Amino acid sequence: MAFTCRATEENLTAAEFEVGSGELYVTGMQGMTRTPDQSDPGIEGRETDMTKIFSNGQFFDEDWRTLEAEDVKPNEGNLLVPFERFLSDAETFASAGGRIAVLVGAGDEVEKLKDHLGSLAHIAVEFPKFTDGRGFSAARILREQMGYTGDIRAIGDYILDQVPLMRRCGVSSFQITKPEVLKALADGEWPEVTKYLQPVGTVEEVPAGTRPWARQSLREVSQAAE
Repeated sequence: MAFTCRATEENLTAAEFEVGSGELYVTGMQGMTRTPDQSDPGIEGRETDMTKIFSNGQFFDEDWRTLEAEDVKPNEGNLLVPFERFLSDAETFASAGGRIAVLVGAGDEVEKLKDHLGSLAHIAVEFPKFTDGRGFSAARILREQMGYTGDIRAIGDYILDQVPLMRRCGVSSFQITKPEVLKALADGEWPEVTKYLQPVGTVEEVPAGTRPWARQSLREVSQAAE
């Protein structure tokens, strides 16, 4: 035996369900949409995101508002704009009232930003998880191939041990979200391996030994791990 019922909810249109032989079948889902929450203030009414930034051994706070894909661009304020959203309307963002930064996701082709580097407050490079190394490549391309001299900011799910390597690849500031990373940097921890077997063009290093590709960090050994 089977029967059909109509289920309604305050924010959902009617949907029909057929129940039979102990199983539930959805037989009608026309117009199955949820009305947006009218209490959502939208980007114009949102508070800016105060973020803790670490750069050159110092901490400071900055207020940046992340512009989501569906958000209407506000006329003022500091905006962090996703890569594709920025490229789709770069001229409008360049003439905005506040400062503009671009969020480069893992796999984004940073070379597409070459005509816009001078208009950006910084470029944020996302590290979505600590096992994803594409952010390192993006930072090196910006520094070594594109000649970008502005701030490259690391954001995302990275760990303390990656911070010195990020700096070596061209990252110049770090948005800190993990309490353990914040505490470690505040305590002066810097777990750098001071000897490398691959040269980079992003930081100053000196030759190490007789191998032409070997490099030694300029940081004091007492400040870094061998």
